[in-house]
Amino acid sequence: MTRYVYISLCGDSKISIFTMDPATGKLSHKEDTKLDAGPVAMAMNPAKPVLYAAIESNEVVSLSIDSASGGLSNAGSIGLKECPAMISTDRTGRFLMSAYYGAGAISVNPIDDDGIAGDPQIQWEETTNRAHYIEADAANKFVLVPHVVPGNAIYRFELDNSNGRLALMEPHVTPPEGEGPRHFCFHPNQRFIYTANEDNSTVTAYQFDNSDGSLTRLQNVSTLPPEGYTPGEETNSCAQIRITPNGKFLYAPNRGHNTAACFRVGDDGGLSTIGYTPIERHTRGTAIDPDGCYYYTTGTKSGRMASFIISQQTGALEPLENIEVGDTPMWIEIVDLD
Repeated sequence: MTRYVYISLCGDSKISIFTMDPATGKLSHKEDTKLDAGPVAMAMNPAKPVLYAAIESNEVVSLSIDSASGGLSNAGSIGLKECPAMISTDRTGRFLMSAYYGAGAISVNPIDDDGIAGDPQIQWEETTNRAHYIEADAANKFVLVPHVVPGNAIYRFELDNSNGRLALMEPHVTPPEGEGPRHFCFHPNQRFIYTANEDNSTVTAYQFDNSDGSLTRLQNVSTLPPEGYTPGEETNSCAQIRITPNGKFLYAPNRGHNTAACFRVGDDGGLSTIGYTPIERHTRGTAIDPDGCYYYTTGTKSGRMASFIISQQTGALEPLENIEVGDTPMWIEIVDLD
């Protein structure tokens, strides 16, 4: 088994490919794949060796992965109304779902038996301002879509596994004014979700009812230290939230304060603060390896990626490497290939 790390470099219009040593977490650059426009969000098909990349020319490219080398080859592209802020597949890998920040909408496209995303589009549906993320639950029954301010809502859909269509469920989850949920992650036990709130620098824990897709608000905690944060060049906002595979630790990056807020996750789903670890400037993409040992962050304004060892006892982050990766690194995908 070889572990590959794919990093979308929007400013360089390419995806950079690294191999990872699972024993140390260290990366070795292998090669780059040039694209026609800058890649932003990426997603991996759970059933096929295919990587999807949303690019700034308002397309999603399907990239076949060579199982022997980890290399990428363009297997097809689909045009979209705008470049999605986020893409993901359903849990079977048969449908590609996209969230649109500018349009305030979601879409669904079919994925064929080879893992290639195609047309005609199954669904386009307007939601509200600034849809920023989209993901299905583990049972492939419900899909959640958070929206930052001024949308400030989490939309819920029921997924029809026979055709990929999403049925809007009401009422929407409406957080307190100014919160602005951007990204979320499911707890591995599927009983809780956690939103990183872009606009007020907090994380919210919700209880997730996998029988009806409802969310019950449990807790809201700041991602900034108790002494606060005095904005300098930029105000603080939150980006891509991650939880370890064992569900014990959670990390939410601050953009502005330029730290990862680190939390311990209790058996009841509650969060307690561990600390604040300096990361790269204006982190957008983050990742945790499948073994839950290492945490990776990209700095869109530094062109670098920082990696950390996750303490299995405390959840604290120990700096591991800091490497230059290229212009405007956006997204990280970690893939194991036989």
